[in-house]
Amino acid sequence: MKKHAPLVLALLLVTLAAWAAGENAPTFSRSRWIAEQRAWGARFSAGVLPADRERLQELVDSPGAQRPARRQPAPHFTRISNDLLAPDGGPAEPETQAEPSVAVDPQQDNHLLAGYQENRFDTGGARALAYAVSRDSARDWSEGLVPGLTLASGGSHERASDPWVAFGPGGRAYFSSLLFNETSRPNGVYVSVSANGGTTWGEPVAVHTTSAELDDKDSVVVDNRSDSPFRGRVYVGWDTVTTDQQQPVRIAYSADGGASYTPFVTLLARGANIGVIPLVGPGGVVHAIWVRFNSNDAATLMTARSEDGGDNWTAPAIIAQLHTAGVPDSRTADGLPSAAIDPRTGDLYVVWQDDRFSPGVDQVLLSRSSDGGDTWSEPHLVSDGPLDAPNFTPALAVNGNGVVGVAYYSLRNDPGRHTFADEYLAVSRDRGQHFASTRMSPLAWDVGFAAVADGGFFLGDYQGLAANRKTFFPVWIATFLRSRIDSSRPEPDAFTWPLQVR
Repeated sequence: MKKHAPLVLALLLVTLAAWAAGENAPTFSRSRWIAEQRAWGARFSAGVLPADRERLQELVDSPGAQRPARRQPAPHFTRISNDLLAPDGGPAEPETQAEPSVAVDPQQDNHLLAGYQENRFDTGGARALAYAVSRDSARDWSEGLVPGLTLASGGSHERASDPWVAFGPGGRAYFSSLLFNETSRPNGVYVSVSANGGTTWGEPVAVHTTSAELDDKDSVVVDNRSDSPFRGRVYVGWDTVTTDQQQPVRIAYSADGGASYTPFVTLLARGANIGVIPLVGPGGVVHAIWVRFNSNDAATLMTARSEDGGDNWTAPAIIAQLHTAGVPDSRTADGLPSAAIDPRTGDLYVVWQDDRFSPGVDQVLLSRSSDGGDTWSEPHLVSDGPLDAPNFTPALAVNGNGVVGVAYYSLRNDPGRHTFADEYLAVSRDRGQHFASTRMSPLAWDVGFAAVADGGFFLGDYQGLAANRKTFFPVWIATFLRSRIDSSRPEPDAFTWPLQVR
């Protein structure tokens, strides 16, 4: 026994040292960890210019902030969200919705699914993610919390973010989300499935999880093509900030209706890659579009494709260089793309915000590929109006007749070009060559009463737009209605106003 005493003592000393280190180690903070990763160039969201500005609470009643004129609402202008979570006294911002996504069932085109954040945290994520279902072309909606995600919805994670929705064959619905904690490391990308079009939801299924790294910016699409050998396959994209100071973009898929997912494929490992969007074209060819930031902070739109159902991908190719200014006091898409495919021709479209045509002020630009992503048109303007007015956070869809629609926020009706925003929808009937914009919001709203993220006013890093054969369904965030907690203040909600294009 005596001969083992040195070994026992050594083990005891190691145990005590580990215990002491654990006791004295600072509590993990996701916000602090993200700040450390930003120092080497990782990208988690858009910047806010200038930083650390407080909410401008006095704008509503300020004589210097003249509210732009109203327009008469149409009968189908609809509020979708209804504040499902009561305030809990914590740091989350009550009565705040942000970052909506929307999809149309390709087999039943009056059936829609939307998703959005519910009660946003300034430092990232939300208390829960909400879904809303309409079966009458967006006139009426039923709403609920996606179950099993966060503590607020019966799950185990502290926060959720980046809701993205899609439909598959048979009305099967998919809801992807990013789940994480502020005070511990486990995080990952999950997908919830509804076999009845969004009425009820199963437990979330992990696509990828990690405790050493950080997943971000998920998205999901389903192959609905009747000419595809992979019909029904579910593709999920995201990026990961790794321990070796890289931010690769990744894709995984499910061939069993979302019950399980393959190991991921890395499309590009170098640089800071973010915002990947998978798309399915004719024959089941899968395309991915994202933005890459290099070491000198230059940004490039990238693309790759797979012709074998997501197992192998082409080398990444460049779509266009980005020139983004951002919107002062707001966190916007800031270069994150939106993309869509013409279901008839396979033409690929991508839009983003960019200031190359109006230095210092972002507009919405578009590029198109008619050869499967091999070559792309020169970027050209989608947004119209005065070039000194920012237009930002675009969303893109193509309807069943090949009409291209682009939804975006605009400050054109604010004389001060600051926080009174409107929703616009631009439509092109000539494959994206020319656009005509329609003001979708009945009046401008004050972005200064939206949620706050990273010190900036936050409607979302993206907004929602989907289309059926003739109609576009934009879903956006606005502060039209008064808070039930404080009637002197507006609150942000999700709204829609369909636009039929003949």
